[in-house]
Amino acid sequence: MLLLTSWSLRKSRGASVIRFEKEAQAEAAARAALARSPNDDGAPPADTDTDTVPSATSQHGEGEGEPPSAQSEANPSPTLAPATPVKATQSSPKPGVTAKSIAARTKEFREATWRTALARALAGNTDHARTTILVAAMSGSLAQIKAETLTSRAGFLVGETFPDLDYAEKIAQIQALNDARSANVLSVIGAAYAKDVLSFSHVADLARVFQVDLRDSWQADQSFLERYTKDELSFIAQECGLVAHIGAKAFAKLLASKKTELITGMLNRSGFDWAGRLPGAMTLDSIYGPPPAPTPVPEEAPARVAEFVA
Repeated sequence: MLLLTSWSLRKSRGASVIRFEKEAQAEAAARAALARSPNDDGAPPADTDTDTVPSATSQHGEGEGEPPSAQSEANPSPTLAPATPVKATQSSPKPGVTAKSIAARTKEFREATWRTALARALAGNTDHARTTILVAAMSGSLAQIKAETLTSRAGFLVGETFPDLDYAEKIAQIQALNDARSANVLSVIGAAYAKDVLSFSHVADLARVFQVDLRDSWQADQSFLERYTKDELSFIAQECGLVAHIGAKAFAKLLASKKTELITGMLNRSGFDWAGRLPGAMTLDSIYGPPPAPTPVPEEAPARVAEFVA
């Protein structure tokens, strides 16, 4: 019975976070459907937050940026140059297009994606969530969690009758929580902080310290690429190694097609996998993150001599 209860609480922790995200996702998806209208001439659609939460900018005005120079612990790879030099052809992006310029134009989407990744990481790690809560409380930013973010879920997290209890009874019910349920509540509070904290720099710092890897929950897809102009798509393709993979001439021919065909060709190129490739526009430090090196398989130990002795 104890094992069943523990399993149920772990399942509840994951379910609470999923529910936490899906409530905002429906509204965001509706906004995205209205705003997205890809153009064949390369003009980008309006930047719409298609993730589960609005960013610090959309909620509270201008957000703080992350340090531009120090290499991110969440993306520890060095800058990756194309495998082969690319001649100045139509496939080369304009000089003014950079990872930072692309990131700046779709700031809300980038920040919302990182907020969601951090929230999921905190929801799955009680120790990290507890650290986040303590740092937030001691630095004066814990109060930035919106009251309704947690109170609207109190019945689900603590108990069905909790919202209707008087304050003294709520204290008693919180005291009665077992360790597993308390850990569940702490994890959701940490996730709520990742969603609501005003400064994105706090999100970035937490993601670096806890080594949150965006690859665990995101990769480039059609909805991501549709946000950009052809010049920006050319930059992303070169940065991520697609141009080197298919050759500059072949990519220049692809770039000359309609934008919808360009995106389809980028995503479905034979022998090229976007999994694990983080464009600089999506990393915390604007440095491209290549796929992590495969974990080497250890060689089998030599058979013991005794096994061959009769």
